[in-house]
Amino acid sequence: MRFTCRIRPGERRHTTAAILVILALATPIVSAQNPTLKTRTREERESVFQASHRITLNVQVTDPAGKPVTDLAARDFAIFDNLQPRKLATFHVIDGQAMNDATEVVILLDAVNSTTPALEAGKAGIFKFLARSHGPLPYPTSFMLWSNGHLKATAATTDRNDVGRAFVRLTKNLRSNACSPLDDSVAQTVETGAPGNSRIGTSGVAIGTCSEVHFSDSVAALDGIAQQQLATGGRTILIWVGPGWPLFSDVDFEHLTPAARKRYFGEIATLLHDLEAAQITLDAMDPRDAAPRSETARVDFNASTAAPSSDSAAPGSFALQVLAQQTGGQSIEPGNDLSAELNKLLDDADWYYALSFNPPPAQNGVELRPIEVKVNRPGVTVRTATKYYAAP
Repeated sequence: MRFTCRIRPGERRHTTAAILVILALATPIVSAQNPTLKTRTREERESVFQASHRITLNVQVTDPAGKPVTDLAARDFAIFDNLQPRKLATFHVIDGQAMNDATEVVILLDAVNSTTPALEAGKAGIFKFLARSHGPLPYPTSFMLWSNGHLKATAATTDRNDVGRAFVRLTKNLRSNACSPLDDSVAQTVETGAPGNSRIGTSGVAIGTCSEVHFSDSVAALDGIAQQQLATGGRTILIWVGPGWPLFSDVDFEHLTPAARKRYFGEIATLLHDLEAAQITLDAMDPRDAAPRSETARVDFNASTAAPSSDSAAPGSFALQVLAQQTGGQSIEPGNDLSAELNKLLDDADWYYALSFNPPPAQNGVELRPIEVKVNRPGVTVRTATKYYAAP
């Protein structure tokens, strides 16, 4: 949380006046001089720009057995920004187990978009993960609940019991807020509707309107987390437990005005930028143990095909799972053991490399650019952010 201390306007005025009087009495009168402006060199201006626009990448490198590769040096890495090679600005090896305060873990349970079966599966999996031992959690961990348009959070701690008790308290009598579903679940309350929409859900709410509300609210909630974590510094592994916000149908998306498409695209662009600035690796974990819904089948899990502009955007490019892969995170599909997968996701903090580079400014407004990191070591797997938005 942020706290600010403000001086009342009147107090500031009186205090300033008093200081000026004291200085006038204590300082001898000197002859007036022509003021001069201190200018910065081109190199200094370039340095300031680079420092404010620098892109930091948290890079996971694993061997064929899935174990982290720990003996790499800066010379082993090559960064390609928009297909162009970039010089490494900084290079750090992060041993998370030795620096357990460098990474914070956030586990978020999404009741806004999860159907009742998915929500119950998510609760059970998180509880099993927290109750699997009595020892401390490997990294400071907080639990967040996204429900009824509100985001509730516990304090970050390694005390497993503290997180567990808070989890039980926050999820007591929890219900699904999902839109009218594409499977057999029962939708809950969303109090706005769109007259004339022919697709009405079990709650009597237009499905298209509900999807729009849940999309915008969920993106705003995630962006709020990014803003909060940006203030704390360090890396954050954010595990979103839920199927993600609903996607527009192809028909509904085609009927959106260009201005509406641009607005939705802008929300995702801003979110991706803020996640990158806060060094958040987003993991998407779908707790449903049934076969994926037709909606999930429309998600383009290949993050490299994400739309570069609102004109070329498609509904699948707005999915939570695509956003997760763009941040260097993982997308865990339905049917897996959620508790075991949570443990695996935490392995990302055990050992990784933090690289940064200075991108050139965008020439035509904000630009979505691809990133690729290559390692001079055969047989390894490299995972990091795949996209970023360059500023002018």
